[in-house]
Amino acid sequence: MRQNNHQSYNRHIAISVFILLAIAATAQSHYSSVIKHAEEHSPMLQLAAKHAEAEKTAAHVGTLLPNPEVEAAYFWGDPADIGIRWDLNVTQSFEMPSVLIRKARLRKLQEHAAELNYSVVRKALLLEIQQECADWTYYHAVWQIYSRHCAAADRLARLYQRRFEMGDCSVLEYNRAQMHYADIQSKAAEVFMQEDHAAHDLRILVGDETFVFSQDVYEPIVAEASFESWYEKLEMRNPDLQMLANQVESSQQRLQLSRAEWLPTMSVGYAAENHVGESFRGIKMGLQLPLWSQQRAVRAARLEAEAAQQELETQRERLLDHLRCMYHRHTGLMQNVKNLKEALRQYDSQEYLMKALEAGEITLEQYLQQAEFYLEIELQVWQVSHELELLHLSLHAMEL
Repeated sequence: MRQNNHQSYNRHIAISVFILLAIAATAQSHYSSVIKHAEEHSPMLQLAAKHAEAEKTAAHVGTLLPNPEVEAAYFWGDPADIGIRWDLNVTQSFEMPSVLIRKARLRKLQEHAAELNYSVVRKALLLEIQQECADWTYYHAVWQIYSRHCAAADRLARLYQRRFEMGDCSVLEYNRAQMHYADIQSKAAEVFMQEDHAAHDLRILVGDETFVFSQDVYEPIVAEASFESWYEKLEMRNPDLQMLANQVESSQQRLQLSRAEWLPTMSVGYAAENHVGESFRGIKMGLQLPLWSQQRAVRAARLEAEAAQQELETQRERLLDHLRCMYHRHTGLMQNVKNLKEALRQYDSQEYLMKALEAGEITLEQYLQQAEFYLEIELQVWQVSHELELLHLSLHAMEL
């Protein structure tokens, strides 16, 4: 029953692959230009490709016939007058066709495993690059927010410096305005350093020290029609599940190979014997009977195949639950970002704060409370947007 389920799963993969390739050809990943640059320059990707090629080559090591065996013997007689004798045997062993077929299929699966390993490394690296892009965009946006509030704080500090010089405010109010300006300056400088650090990390990942990334906003995110339809197409492209499916197929082939290896191994060769003027030439044939070496091999292979199938089913269920949780979190964050942006757009009164303060309609403390409130709201919008962007990238990492 499990084997039938596994075969159905593989057929599902084969049917879906052309549709998925068409989707991949038309879809544009976030930060697609950065990804393209990384695929051309990243030394880590190039190294992973070389490792994959080495693993594919290693799958064919020892795929030819077993080494021929040459045996020679030289005998001298006792007493010496009976002469000398020498023997020569050259043999070549052959495995049964069913064994050769199973081993050839296993080599193909090993090649596919190397390709899947590269795919896992590639997707992980490209996801990390996307996350660094998202971090840089976030830090850059936060730095712009602090820069704008820093300009307002500078204007406030200069206003209260003039008032203090004119004797129109207390030293406490003057100091409060100056400390507010220094605090905003310090936070802006800290965010700028984080932005610079993200840019440095991105250049390392991309593999180009001259690479410059610049993006002020996140790309629009389109909600999926439903979780089920989205997951159905995504499951077939999950490299971890593909690797498990490949392991299941490999374990099935090893099971069939262990059964086929109960068949004897044939050997054919040439034999020669020379003794005191007499010589014999002929063909030598033999059978190697696997009576002892295959003890419990079939049972061990069967248990391995059952364990691999169970692991695949378990991981599929875990992936389904994990992605469903992330999907609902993604949907909730999209709505949260939309609500925050809409509220900030409708009720933002920052442009009136300084005018109200200068007109004496509000006190300095009221101004600072309102300015800090709007700063927190703007930062919250970008914090939630950043979380949404990272979650979106993780959900769609398998499409890279």
